Amino acid sequence: MRGFQPHDGGYQAVFEPYEAKILISLGEQLQQLLADGLGGNPAADEALHRVIPNAYRDDEEAAREWRELSRRGLIERKSAFAATMTTGLRAIADGDGPAPLSVTEGEAIDWMRAIGDLRLILADRLGILVDGDEGADDPPEAGDLYRWLAWIQDDLVRALDGGR
Repeated sequence: MRGFQPHDGGYQAVFEPYEAKILISLGEQLQQLLADGLGGNPAADEALHRVIPNAYRDDEEAAREWRELSRRGLIERKSAFAATMTTGLRAIADGDGPAPLSVTEGEAIDWMRAIGDLRLILADRLGILVDGDEGADDPPEAGDLYRWLAWIQDDLVRALDGGR
């Protein structure tokens, strides 16, 4: 991937087909995990608690009320962020070589949100609890993926901040 740069009122990066395929797969897995949580079984995957934490840790009644009133909307928004990330990548994934992807500012923000959720899930899988933790890095590919997503997210932040 060649990083995001301002382009025609939005931002553009160049992705290799294999990179697009990885991000599409991750986005689809995130959407499935969120759908499983929407199905009423939030304990099905502990990583889901990192993405959609309990709003009230010390008040079960307030937590239950929050889940009833807000959880569905939050899960649907997070799923939409993942869908935004994967949509533009499909043509690149099917291509023969590197290709540019253009996103609006709003789409770039959705990308950052989806990548943040993916990083939270990978952090859970790797045993990363706070910034600076190395995690288990087992399998090693998960650690590489975590760091690659961090690079993409940082690159988007820098592009949105005007390259500073």
